[in-house]
Amino acid sequence: MEKAGLLVPLFRRQMEHCQVNDSETVALVTDVKSPREYVGAGFAAAQDLGADVFEVQVPEYGRNSVGPEISTGQGGTLRLPEGPVEACKNADMVFDFTLEGFIHVPERTEIRDAGTRILRVGAREPFYLRRLMPWTKEEAQAVKEKVQKHSQLLAETDEMRITSDHGTDVTMQVESDTAFDSYGFVDTPGKWDVWGQNMVSNYPTNVEGTIVIAPGDYNVVPFADYVNSAIECVVEDNYIVEINGEGGDAELMRGHMESYDDPDVFATSHFGWGLNPNGKFYDMALHDRKPDETGVSASEGRVWSGNMLWSTGPNTHIDRYAPCHYDIAQKGCTVYLDGTPVVEDGTVVEDIV
Repeated sequence: MEKAGLLVPLFRRQMEHCQVNDSETVALVTDVKSPREYVGAGFAAAQDLGADVFEVQVPEYGRNSVGPEISTGQGGTLRLPEGPVEACKNADMVFDFTLEGFIHVPERTEIRDAGTRILRVGAREPFYLRRLMPWTKEEAQAVKEKVQKHSQLLAETDEMRITSDHGTDVTMQVESDTAFDSYGFVDTPGKWDVWGQNMVSNYPTNVEGTIVIAPGDYNVVPFADYVNSAIECVVEDNYIVEINGEGGDAELMRGHMESYDDPDVFATSHFGWGLNPNGKFYDMALHDRKPDETGVSASEGRVWSGNMLWSTGPNTHIDRYAPCHYDIAQKGCTVYLDGTPVVEDGTVVEDIV
């Protein structure tokens, strides 16, 4: 009951940040794992603002499959049926309550191209939704401006380099047209975002070097857990060519990726950094982290301030829809843009923008 009392004003405030009004239509996209209290709050908040609202439920893709596809972050092997896609295209805004989220699927681009705004609602705990989002209009505008300034810095960069005391040293060419600003709400036509997410990223090319995932770093997907032993990933020409390490984590990652028998699962994808000062790195250890329930990691694990987030597999900018997707959030990294640090030893350089 306490959560129910929180949710309706929470969703109403988020819809206000997203510019929902009485001339718009809101679609709530769900599957069987979607929290019904979230859906109910979405209906109530949209109606309270005078918007039309409807729900469309899609199948829970692949969650009970046999084989490597059981992992989360399955990426572009998942497809949205034509009917729900058309319904979303005819809405002004979509709330994505599905477990996987339609992130790395071709249909997401189709929906966005129709001008529909999409907000992914990941965390299953409403108190996390509240803490990660801005509340007042002024706070929302400040968050947006900060994230956009970092995104602009990234878009104006030629070379991005990432280092760490654990041995990470990797360089890449920034692709400015892929730089994106994720400030946690959707207020312009065709924008996609994740509730409470403050981060910037891009899909670089010419990725070369070594990335060391250190003990204590966080495997956001597919494992939703902290790393216990170091993993060395050697990257050549945008692909991981070696996964080394003496502990079980390297063997687990290597074996899991090899099980797909698809070279594109080893491709590097997006690289960026987190900017949400309300994100707490250690909170993932205190709450349910089961991949089957998403927990908090898929929201908080990507966005805590100063993390270096990188990924593998899907890249919609080049129509690569790989069946396996890793998101790795790392502590203590330094991120250079054309030689100037924007994140230094895991701390955002505040006067950079």
